[in-house]
Amino acid sequence: MNTRMKELSEKVKKFGAEHYKLQENEHKCPVVISKGKGVWVEDADGNKLLDACAGYSSVNLGHMNPEIDGLIRELLTPDKDGWGLPCVVPNSTPTEPYAEFVEYACVFLGADKMLAKNGGVESVDTAIKLMRKWGAVKKIRYVRHGNAEIVVCERNFHGRTIAAISASTNPEYRDPFGPLTPGFIPILYGDAQALERTLEEHPNVVGFLVEPIQGEGGVNIPHEGYLRKCYELCRKHDVVFCADEIQTGLGRTGKLLACSHEGVEPDIFILGKSLGGGRIPTSATFAKKDFMVFTPGEDGSTHGGNALAMSVARKVLEIIERDKLCERSAEMGEYLLGKLKHGLTRGPAKMLIKEVRGRGLMIGIDLAQGVNARAMITALLTHGVMTKDAHHVIRITPPLIIAKAECDELVKRILRTFRDVACEYEMCTCKKKTR
Repeated sequence: MNTRMKELSEKVKKFGAEHYKLQENEHKCPVVISKGKGVWVEDADGNKLLDACAGYSSVNLGHMNPEIDGLIRELLTPDKDGWGLPCVVPNSTPTEPYAEFVEYACVFLGADKMLAKNGGVESVDTAIKLMRKWGAVKKIRYVRHGNAEIVVCERNFHGRTIAAISASTNPEYRDPFGPLTPGFIPILYGDAQALERTLEEHPNVVGFLVEPIQGEGGVNIPHEGYLRKCYELCRKHDVVFCADEIQTGLGRTGKLLACSHEGVEPDIFILGKSLGGGRIPTSATFAKKDFMVFTPGEDGSTHGGNALAMSVARKVLEIIERDKLCERSAEMGEYLLGKLKHGLTRGPAKMLIKEVRGRGLMIGIDLAQGVNARAMITALLTHGVMTKDAHHVIRITPPLIIAKAECDELVKRILRTFRDVACEYEMCTCKKKTR
């Protein structure tokens, strides 16, 4: 093992909070990334890995995107008199980049209003507040202070604030952190009838918060028509339809918003992750006019909507539109998914696979029962692929700029990994049989 890698990983182990299970290489040493370019990253040992994680879909435009990085350098370079982009100013005094972004983003994304924050989960909290306030104002016959309810889905992931984990059904996220925030009703994901029953039985429901595709939950894709039916039920029962598009939005699934696959225009939707180009943390809650019900003083954010973040976010949207990255995601996703299905569902690898599914460049390899997902992640790292275990599903989400040749290389490395692991499994099985 390279001395530098060992030195860095020891620093992480000694001083870093143990809030993530660190991805380890074949030597059981946490991988430490030092450089990135396009769809590739390089660790401190100099090993190059194909980034099929893309910072949980934050790096949709790739590492070291020349336009994003060039813009940041330009924005942070003072003029000849020493003047430059303002730092944080009071929210009551908008900056020029904020004013320009608000208009561009709302027109481009089909929204009436937006509110900027720093990260996805902050915007989730904002959406929860909006739904509760809307209910108090619009459904006053049923909703009183403190009794508003929001329907969520089992196996969801909306972040890790107290409100977000209160909406979760994952014991690992919830149990150690009580008392939790009340007011969430979990139902089965993909079951529109479950939503209908809940709305009929709970008149004080104010909103339905849903991921168009569950990413952290295992790349769970609902059947066709599910989102449309849920939207219609929300209309019927006078309930806000709120889409968490933090991971699925901005081209990840082959559309600007994943809800667009069913022609659904959410009342509220949330964007984050790739909105900052992989460089600047930023997020936003978008809404139709009737659902942005805040009045002055009810919400705010010191750094939310700062000039640098808004300048970068606008450039991100411009690149997505100009380079047709939604269409590219659909094309490359179909190609990559086809190659993976063909290779993983036949030969030795098929014993490790339950299903391969995806939409756009959001693909999940659902592992067979008994397969060690953490060991598979390590094996993939050994073969030069960085990805994510999403509840026993290997989640494949490379940058949207990935080329066909890079898709071929990614498939080759994944298939080689699964063949090697399958051979080990077969050897173990044979040994057990001979005993």
